[in-house]
Amino acid sequence: MTAETPTADPSAEREAGLADRVSPSAPGPPRYAVKAVWRTLQGEGYWAGRPAVFVRLAGCNMWDGEPAHRERDYARTGASCALFCDTDFRKRGSVRLNAADLAAEVGRAAGPVRFVVLTGGEPLLQADAALVRALHAGGFTVAVETNGTRTLDGAFGPDAADHPDWVACSPKLPEAALPIEACDELKLVVPAYRPEAYRSLAARVRPHPVAGPVLWVQPEDGPRLAAASRLAVEIALAAPRWRVSVQGHKLLGVD
Repeated sequence: MTAETPTADPSAEREAGLADRVSPSAPGPPRYAVKAVWRTLQGEGYWAGRPAVFVRLAGCNMWDGEPAHRERDYARTGASCALFCDTDFRKRGSVRLNAADLAAEVGRAAGPVRFVVLTGGEPLLQADAALVRALHAGGFTVAVETNGTRTLDGAFGPDAADHPDWVACSPKLPEAALPIEACDELKLVVPAYRPEAYRSLAARVRPHPVAGPVLWVQPEDGPRLAAASRLAVEIALAAPRWRVSVQGHKLLGVD
C-alpha cells in the first residue's frame, strides 16, 4: 500500500489572523494578550486526537520569540527550547481581550467542542481565575500547557475550583527552578530534557485512576528528530513507566 500525505480536516481552523478579525476589549477589566484562537485537535500527550479549541496567549519567559535572539536567550535562561521552539507567541500581532470577550471568542470557534487548551509561550504569565471561571461558565473543560516556572496557586489562587481541569507540564529549566505544585501529565522533550533529571517533578504528577502517573518523552522536532526518536524509544523500553509522545497534529497536517 502506498503511503499518502495526510491532508488537514477542512473543518479545522488555522492558527492565524485573530487580530485581523477581532477588536480589542475596552479598557477596564484585566485583559490578556491573545495571539490566536482556533479549533483543531490536541496533537500531543494524554488527550492526543481530542477535538479542542486552542488559545495561544502571547509571551514567554524562556525566549522572546525572535529568531535572531535564540542564542542570546539561551545564554540568558539556559533553556534549550530557545534554540528549537517553532511557535509564534510574540506579542506583536496579538489582541488584548478581557475574560468575557475571550470566552465568547472561544465559544465562537468551538462549535460543538467543549475542551479548551490554554497554551503559549507560557500561559501562566497571564491566565488567571477570572479566565478559568469564564470558560467554565461556557461549559468548557479547561486544560493548560505550562513550563512549570509558575505556581498554580500564584496564577489561579488557592481555590481549586478556579484552577484548570488538566495541567500538562513540559519543563524547560532544571528541576530546582520549577515551583509548580502538581500537574496531570509531564512531557520531556528529548534529548535536551531527560527523566533522570526530573525525578522530583515526576513525583508531583497526580496519578490517573487507571493509567497511573502520565509521563512522556517526546522527540524534539527539527534536524535532530531521527536521533531524538530513537532515544525516546530507548528510554521507554528501559523505563516502561515513561511513554513516547509524538506530535500527531503535524502528522495529520493541522495546526
